[in-house]
Amino acid sequence: MEKLTPHTLRKAQMEKELQRLLGVETEIKSDSYLLSLYFPLENIGRIEAEKHVRSLILETMRSDEKLAGLGKLHQKIAEAIVQKIGNTADLGVGLAIFLQFSAGESSREQNVGEVNLLALSRRPDREIYVGKTFDLDQLIWLTNSTVEALVLSLRREEAALYMLDREKLFEIAVLKNEFIQEREKEYLEGYSPSPSAGVVYHGSDSEKVERLKSEENRRFLQHVASVFKEEERTPRDSDFIIVFYSSSFGEFVERIEDEVRLTLPSAHRVLVQKNITQEKQLLSESVKIVREEKPEIAVELLKKARENRDRYAQDWNDVARMANDRRIDTLFINPLVRKRGYILDKELVYTKAVKDSREVRNIGPWIVRSVTASNGKIVVVNGEVLESGIAARLRY
Repeated sequence: MEKLTPHTLRKAQMEKELQRLLGVETEIKSDSYLLSLYFPLENIGRIEAEKHVRSLILETMRSDEKLAGLGKLHQKIAEAIVQKIGNTADLGVGLAIFLQFSAGESSREQNVGEVNLLALSRRPDREIYVGKTFDLDQLIWLTNSTVEALVLSLRREEAALYMLDREKLFEIAVLKNEFIQEREKEYLEGYSPSPSAGVVYHGSDSEKVERLKSEENRRFLQHVASVFKEEERTPRDSDFIIVFYSSSFGEFVERIEDEVRLTLPSAHRVLVQKNITQEKQLLSESVKIVREEKPEIAVELLKKARENRDRYAQDWNDVARMANDRRIDTLFINPLVRKRGYILDKELVYTKAVKDSREVRNIGPWIVRSVTASNGKIVVVNGEVLESGIAARLRY
């Protein structure tokens, strides 16, 4: 189980870093190259990660025809990156590393620039690219796409909040129900008979106990809702919010739903009365819900979008043009489909080259970034739902 930390970069910081990296690209020299590396860190220790990263870098550099004979430079690059990883305390759940280096003919002209390491709060795919531009696709996608779900396990003893992303659970917060001890102490002092009194409990006493338990649960639920709203590690752009609650909270179902709706109004809400104590079961149950309901929701949203042909676009060129005009209300996109294209002024997206534009290997993430910047909604779909890989419902 991975834990999210408040030290991972937030979206605003990611956007600032993205702008800086784009600036580096505009100043690159003829003998310089840019390296981009993404590496997931789940189920792997720091030492193993450093070993795999070093191997990945050396293998990539040796297989590049223009850089194959520069063995010492390869080692310098690998060493600089591994050292940076070793000196970084919080590595998040994955790394994004960007580096500029010079590959001149002499050793004096072979220099390694500063290593820029970003600790990611969402797991990236393993990928490395060396060229005249940075590979920023994953950075943009991870920064701008929504997480699959927030999962809340609500039991009498404790509540646990998780983020579900790429079918992995990441712990956000665990809250013990401190109100149980407090109220039980009050009950013992106010209602429990002394050992010498010889008094037995009657129906009214058991009713008092139940009322006390209900009050404890109410106060605990109020506390959980407060943390849920204020916890800075809680993503606010989740597709689903799934709440598993024990029977102790059955009388508060409407209140739970109200709190969830107020906190994440755009998320699809699923409430299930089930007392789950094992994280493994919590993961499997959550994944099952998302797998079953997400495609159905996407199909329904796409169906509604297609009903109004005047406000619907389904072509990479048309969707890119609508994104540039900030006209997209809902973007439907398959992240597995890659489409080469061009970027102008760090944000405008084109399928064909225009003056002063730069080529990118995939314009999908750039369109996602543009849509989220204009407060549009992103709906992830698969090939069965949308063959073209991209479509959009327009605002006007």
